[in-house]
Amino acid sequence: MNAKIAVDQPGSFLLLNGDEAVARGAVEAGVKVASSYPGTPSTEILETIAEAAKNFGIHAEWSVNEIVALEVAAGASMAGERAIVSMKHVGLNVASDAAMTLAYTGVVGGLVIAVCDDPAMYSSQNEQDTRYFAVHSDIPLLDAANPQEALDMTREAFKISESLQLPVIVRLTTRVAHGKARVKINEVARSSRKAEFDKDASRWVMVPSNAIRRHRVLKEKLQTATELVNSSKFNVIEDNGKEIGIVGSGIGYYYARSVLDTSQFSWLKLGFIYPFPTELFKTFASKVKKIIVVEELKPFIESNIKCLHPEILGKIETGLDEIGEFTPDVVKGAFVGLGLCEKTELQNDLDLPIRPPVLCPGCPHRAFYYALNTVNQFVDCNPRKCDGCVVCEYACSLEKEETFNPAKSRIRAVRLDSLSNIAVTCRNCEDAPCVAACPKDALSQSTEDGTITVYEEKCDGCGWCIAACKYGAITLHPDTMKAIVCDTCDGEPVCVQWCPESALHLKGKTTDKIVTGDIGCYTLGFMPPVNSVQTCLCMGAGISQAAGMVHAGVKDKVFAVIGDSTFFHAGMPGLLNIAYNKSNVCVIILDNSSVAMTGHQPTPGSGKNALGEQTKIIEIADVARSLGIETVEVVDPYDVEGTREVIRKILDYQGPSVVISRRPCPLLVERGPAREVLEECNGCGVCVEQFGCPAISLTLERAEIDPTLCYGCGVCEEICPFDAIRSVE
Repeated sequence: MNAKIAVDQPGSFLLLNGDEAVARGAVEAGVKVASSYPGTPSTEILETIAEAAKNFGIHAEWSVNEIVALEVAAGASMAGERAIVSMKHVGLNVASDAAMTLAYTGVVGGLVIAVCDDPAMYSSQNEQDTRYFAVHSDIPLLDAANPQEALDMTREAFKISESLQLPVIVRLTTRVAHGKARVKINEVARSSRKAEFDKDASRWVMVPSNAIRRHRVLKEKLQTATELVNSSKFNVIEDNGKEIGIVGSGIGYYYARSVLDTSQFSWLKLGFIYPFPTELFKTFASKVKKIIVVEELKPFIESNIKCLHPEILGKIETGLDEIGEFTPDVVKGAFVGLGLCEKTELQNDLDLPIRPPVLCPGCPHRAFYYALNTVNQFVDCNPRKCDGCVVCEYACSLEKEETFNPAKSRIRAVRLDSLSNIAVTCRNCEDAPCVAACPKDALSQSTEDGTITVYEEKCDGCGWCIAACKYGAITLHPDTMKAIVCDTCDGEPVCVQWCPESALHLKGKTTDKIVTGDIGCYTLGFMPPVNSVQTCLCMGAGISQAAGMVHAGVKDKVFAVIGDSTFFHAGMPGLLNIAYNKSNVCVIILDNSSVAMTGHQPTPGSGKNALGEQTKIIEIADVARSLGIETVEVVDPYDVEGTREVIRKILDYQGPSVVISRRPCPLLVERGPAREVLEECNGCGVCVEQFGCPAISLTLERAEIDPTLCYGCGVCEEICPFDAIRSVE
């Protein structure tokens, strides 16, 4: 298949989004090496280059993380070739260690760092403004406002980089990265360079004596860059002889032009913004009396201007917040408030139901979370269904005592009022008060499933456990006067099976353990009804957070959830750390064979690289063992009971351990046979209210499965307590 950007027709036009335009700009500039780690909204840059890599002799790779990607690109540049590295804004944090020092060493071949910021955090855990990183690192920055600028700036950035012998940042925001436009393309440069490395240690080895000298060299280069920005074709004054001047960058500038009569204002469009074009601004300021600044996120331009011209209308005066993304309506609302344009009636927003993000139908992560949640189960009662018939009591006494005697039952039907009933049984409390209250040590709680065991030979019927139970779930046997308590019938309670109103069901617990999370599809495990994940900080943090909690003295078992790609990206150091420090943490690696959330890019465990070539498969289990983890288990999350058994074993294990949940993302494999609901379904709700598959819904009578959404994983069939789900014949 011909790559979209491989067209060799200078002067023609292509429909490209901003990411694709950056890729085309890099190709036109004769890039030799391209590296990246997937992350929305920057992913398509490397994907697009990879599609055209063979056409132009480019090496394109998904590196294991952003700092490695930058180091790869830096190495190519040091050898004299042009290179580009792309990442999202939080990826720049990962790469910052290399980027800061790379400004000191400088580059030889042009090196472009393409960074996509994400205002409004459509797919990110924070909002950042890369323009401030440029100041922090002293790396020049160009700010693209549309796909055409993304191409032109990328192409020009390579020239600027080689002129200054510095890396150059090209910044996009989500709207620019993903918005499409008609983009004029240019001739593709055919590189005839020969890769060579100048072995000048005084330049490349950043020991303090060299670094001090190179820091002064960097400041001299920035002085040259200052001259470039004041004459850059990306910084343009439109002098309309008006008193009010509007200064802007990024897409906010074009929003402003779209809602105002442009002829009634003078304009300063800034694209090459670091170093700041001070002299150009002074020229513009001398032509106007009032200045308004339009920029997304932080007041970067505003802060620079205030040093030169304090009388401006910035964030506070316009009300253009530094939180969230601009839209034309947002910008227009600010100008209406300033009296610069008239208010127009906006179309009322459609009253649509909220559609939160969810794990896909068939997602193996949901199956694993369900197994994790249901390791510790108890019999729960839905009071809306319970009619107080006490069938559950008779069923329990028959099962446990071989007699129909409710007094010997481990479950109690309780009438709350004339219309409300409920059945009460042991809830397997965390750190069960009944166990703590027993003066004879006659009760103990299983660390595997939380159930309570009564040792009759020790129990003297004192009743302290009854007083300690706030649910009234413990009683004394009328004959033996020993405590009796529900043990869930080894996971298959007869009361659930016999309840005529389907008011009873086994319910998992999400509060009896700590689950630290990470960045990926599986982060959605914090959403109801899964409710498993309790933290999410940054790539790889979950493992180390879990270790910190353990060493702080938390009593709960701590699990750290991480994906396969994130494990290769940032999880290995944390895993090594818990092995080294003997942390009692179970690391759960959810291996679905791809970087699923950003578009199913390959990982080191997939056996393919960015070019689609076969490569070595890195086995996660081997990596875990090599890092010092002795207990490593591999499970199939679709086998819920098998997964539960492994987790139960880990609950009792003391020390660092790893459980690898291995099952490909369903979007990568052929669908299995769809499932259907049988008439035996009594609407208990386990498949919807606990498992939470989006393909299943509840009607007044029973569950229904949408065959267009069902991926045929079969987990619902396994977990249905009444065998009311089967494959479609």
